[in-house]
Amino acid sequence: MFLGARLYCSYVMEYDVHTILDLTTLTATVWVIYMMRFNLNSSYMLEKDNVSELYVVIPCAVLSLVVHPTTQHHIMNRIIWAFCVYLESVSVLPQLRVMQNTKIVEPFTAHYVFALGVARFLSCAHWILQVGFYMHL
Repeated sequence: MFLGARLYCSYVMEYDVHTILDLTTLTATVWVIYMMRFNLNSSYMLEKDNVSELYVVIPCAVLSLVVHPTTQHHIMNRIIWAFCVYLESVSVLPQLRVMQNTKIVEPFTAHYVFALGVARFLSCAHWILQVGFYMHL
């Protein structure tokens, strides 16, 4: 979801090489999700995946209505941009919950997901600090 929002914002707000990179990332992610859904479906444990997407999406949507950048772009594009950043920063939470529920996690996978979560949190924190800085100018 956040990759689609990022592609839209990249197309509308920048339309440069990042748009091509975002399209490539979205395409690769859709392919990986497709392969997991149909080729690795036998290893999926539905009962362990108990985080509703609404618990992740709704707080991000509300926060993006309140805190979004002040640029020359249309207000809806700025809100979608903020939503994308917030959703990206918490998108690892459902995976962490599945790992916690299964209790069968390889150390390398656990370290990777933890590092990914920290990186996304720091990226979001940096973005919020930048928005706050520019709001005070």
